[in-house]
Amino acid sequence: MKVRHFIIRLAVNQLTEDESHLNDFLENVGFVKSDTHFVESKASYWSVLIHYNHKAKHNTVDKSAVEKNETVEVDLNANQKAVYAHLKAWRASKAQNSKIPSYTICHNSELLNAIINEAKTTTDLRLIKGFGELKVEKYGDEILSIINAK
Repeated sequence: MKVRHFIIRLAVNQLTEDESHLNDFLENVGFVKSDTHFVESKASYWSVLIHYNHKAKHNTVDKSAVEKNETVEVDLNANQKAVYAHLKAWRASKAQNSKIPSYTICHNSELLNAIINEAKTTTDLRLIKGFGELKVEKYGDEILSIINAK
C-alpha cells in the first residue's frame, strides 16, 4: 500500500483545481482509505492522505480475454467506441430488415473483438471466435468496411 498527500485549499479557484487533481488521482488508483485534517492558519486548508494500491493497467487487452470473447466496451478508446456504435447500428438495421434478432448476425463480443484485433481482412475475421465461414461470407465485407473506414 502506498500513501500520497494532497492539500485542498479553500479559495474557490484553488479549491476546484485541488479537487480536480485529487479526483484525477483517485480515478487511476485502487483507493484503500483516507485520513483528513483541517489545518487552521492564515490560509487554512484540508490536508488529505490517500492510502492506495496501484491499479492494473488496462491499456493493453489481455489476449486470453479476447480468445474467450470477454472483451468489454470499456477496453475501447474513443475512436473504437464510435466504430462499435456504428457497427451496432448497422447490425440493428440489418436485423430489422431481415426480421431476425440482432444477436444472430453478430454478438457484441464478436464486434468488440473485431475492433480490438483491428481486423483488416476476412482472414482476420475468421480468426475471431464466432466468425465462421458463413458469417464472414454473409457479413464480413460490410463489417470490415465499417471497422476500416477513416
